[in-house]
Amino acid sequence: MANDGDAGSATSDLPLRGVTSSNSNAEPFDIVATYYRLLAEDSDLTMPMAAIEALIEFLGHNQVKTVFETIDLVKMQSTKLQLGVPNPIALSHGTDLFQQYLIMQLKQPNAPGGAAAAKDDNINKDPDARFEETRQSLLRNGRLFAARAKNGRERIAVNARRYIEDGATILTLGGSRVVGTLLGRAAEKHDFGHFIDEPIRFRVIYAMDPALEVESNKVVAALRAKGVSVATIPLSAVAFAMQKVDMVVVGAEAVTANGGAISRLGTLQVAQLAKAARPQKPFYVAAEQHKFGKTLPLNQFDFGQFVRNFDQQLLDFHASKKEEGAEAKPRPKPLESPVDYTAPDYIDAFFSDHKVLTPIEVAKEVIDMLM
Repeated sequence: MANDGDAGSATSDLPLRGVTSSNSNAEPFDIVATYYRLLAEDSDLTMPMAAIEALIEFLGHNQVKTVFETIDLVKMQSTKLQLGVPNPIALSHGTDLFQQYLIMQLKQPNAPGGAAAAKDDNINKDPDARFEETRQSLLRNGRLFAARAKNGRERIAVNARRYIEDGATILTLGGSRVVGTLLGRAAEKHDFGHFIDEPIRFRVIYAMDPALEVESNKVVAALRAKGVSVATIPLSAVAFAMQKVDMVVVGAEAVTANGGAISRLGTLQVAQLAKAARPQKPFYVAAEQHKFGKTLPLNQFDFGQFVRNFDQQLLDFHASKKEEGAEAKPRPKPLESPVDYTAPDYIDAFFSDHKVLTPIEVAKEVIDMLM
């Protein structure tokens, strides 16, 4: 897992919630139920982080004894989780990141139980005991990474602040917590001791999706409470309003290996409208680094070989029962929170928690993170 300034380095912290060791007679561990419970318990938790936390709880639930057994079990549970949810894309970025981190930690030369552990003072220690030290370290140090992941939104707000000009009109959509934090902090006064950063005066046009009304209303209410003027429009009015827009800022569920973004349905057409506008409007994506992953979409209906069991069921060419005049077969239910893929060609930059990146730089970071 990467530190803020170096995508290729690992932090020593992982998330942890109520992890306790158990024996083989305990109740079977349900990774899918654990994932949904974690999301329900903490509304600020992202899907990749919930997946990582669920895997940490799994490690605490099982008394594994070897490196290879641990890696195999984590891979199996990751696959089970991806197959157990309607949209596995975002959480798969978390499980991949955790597996890479786990392999790196367990094979560190200086880690207890690592490849070169026999060279240190523990040379005579039982290998199982050395491995157990490593496992306990993973569990014990977990809380700090969870806190740092949440603080990523604050760091994104700092990095993005210089891109928001006084008097700008910003278009957004999707109920993104990252974007809500970014815009909220931009409207605040910041005292850095040696200088004071005054609030930025800007307006927001918020494109409302009825499916995301609750999340979007929270962002709108919070911005208005800070004195930001907000106009709400339906998604169908984005083309009409675009001429009044200076920049577009959206969130993302996942950032793809080629520097694209998977976001709530409707994001792609907003990006296309921003690019087609005269003058062209800059389009920014705000996303924490733990959302970066190896998903590589070929198009809107093929999200690549790394994404399993994902069909949004948005297009249904069957007639309804009423239209058919007879009993029809049950039809698949569309995904509750559908997404679309915005290619890197439409994205000017990513506001991430360690720095602002171009799509090309994002692609390089994904390679560095997952090699």
